[in-house]
Amino acid sequence: MAMVISRLKVGTAPSEEAMENVKKAALYPVTFDDDCPELTDKELAEFRPVNPELHANPKIFKPKKKQITLKIDADVLEAYRETGKGYQTRINEALRRSAVASGILKSATV
Repeated sequence: MAMVISRLKVGTAPSEEAMENVKKAALYPVTFDDDCPELTDKELAEFRPVNPELHANPKIFKPKKKQITLKIDADVLEAYRETGKGYQTRINEALRRSAVASGILKSATV
């Protein structure tokens, strides 16, 4: 089986087709060798997400949210509100993109 690499944008979920491909790939046997030894249960237990606030599948995991008070320019808020339901999520996504672009937040590469 050939290796397939996919990257998701932060905040997006994989397609149903992509998830089916992952499930099919999981059925292929794994060959362990010196370059790829089988991990012990202890080693597996030590695994941690690189960034637990982000996850490839938001249907399963959603980043922890914190409620705060934030002052935003009235015209910016109104512009987002006019986009309809979900405007707070879109504000959060815009803030996340800005934080990643400016380097103050690490991007999740999946």
